[in-house]
Amino acid sequence: MLLELRSVVDRVLAAPDRSARGTLPPIRLSQNEMPWAPSGAVTAAMTDAVRNAHRYPDYHRRAARTAVAEAMGLTQERIAIDNGSGSLLHALARLVCEPGVHGVRPAPSFEAYNAALSLAGAESTEVGLDTGGAMDLDAMLAPIGPDTRIVYLCNPNNPTGGLRSAGDIRDFLRRVPARVLVVVDEAYREFVSAEPVDATVGLLEEFENLVLLRTLSKAHGLAGLRVGYAAAAPRIAEALRRTSVGFALNSVAEAAVIATMGPDGSAVLRERVAAIVAERVRVEATLRAGNVPFVPSQANFLFLRGDAADISSRLEARGVLARPFQQAGGVRVTIGLPEENDAVLAALR
Repeated sequence: MLLELRSVVDRVLAAPDRSARGTLPPIRLSQNEMPWAPSGAVTAAMTDAVRNAHRYPDYHRRAARTAVAEAMGLTQERIAIDNGSGSLLHALARLVCEPGVHGVRPAPSFEAYNAALSLAGAESTEVGLDTGGAMDLDAMLAPIGPDTRIVYLCNPNNPTGGLRSAGDIRDFLRRVPARVLVVVDEAYREFVSAEPVDATVGLLEEFENLVLLRTLSKAHGLAGLRVGYAAAAPRIAEALRRTSVGFALNSVAEAAVIATMGPDGSAVLRERVAAIVAERVRVEATLRAGNVPFVPSQANFLFLRGDAADISSRLEARGVLARPFQQAGGVRVTIGLPEENDAVLAALR
């Protein structure tokens, strides 16, 4: 796979101007998806599950939880699985919040944190990022008070890609009252190259108020299945399981979880993530050489600084769909296949 990708890079020196060829499909780099279809092993597992779709899935999701737990080096009592990590971050807000209490969230970041707190009836304080596009942990400590029940961290942050290390998260947790739930959204954790992917998992043994959220939508390339999971203290994971909607994890998704966490699925995951990270490095180097302002990223996307409307227009002229963040002062663009990334680079020259 990597050799195939590099041959594409060597062959494609400049992307064509797609605006003159309306029949070409758009280059979809707006939702941080992986560019490949599910692997053969995952597809086979899902196909087998379809043949038994007349049966209900496992209500308690034991096999899927066990697969996730083994992949993380944890026990299944620490794992809760649901219909996307968004469902879990909403569930966590409902567990600890009610009208009159308070939460802390970063901005610009994933919009669902604000929605989760609002729907749970909680007030919230929005805290800006540091200069590297990551969580400003000192600033996030400041608004924590007696009524604070939950803090959301996005690491790496969406849409900027900035990362705080596991050591930084540990220091933050040591300063947060134990009664406050700290939810670290790690949707893009598999793309981190600055430290081991599992560096944060050990924090669960140290802090009972920590929850790690991950998803199969990004690095695993299964966005259409809607699967997310939480790793936490057993009592928190159990509370999430007890309050989850029954059969929310359908049998096809359950089969995909087990397959993608298995040896074959994990090998494909590593290969594909390595390809995306290599492309991220290449694109960043090219942008840097061309003096194009951007935020260095530890995710599968880059945040291009500048006028969002202008950047979006230039990308669209090359057939590229990206995500503008006007108030944040830029555009988020997913790292895709080499020829897709070349179209982005051509638009920014």
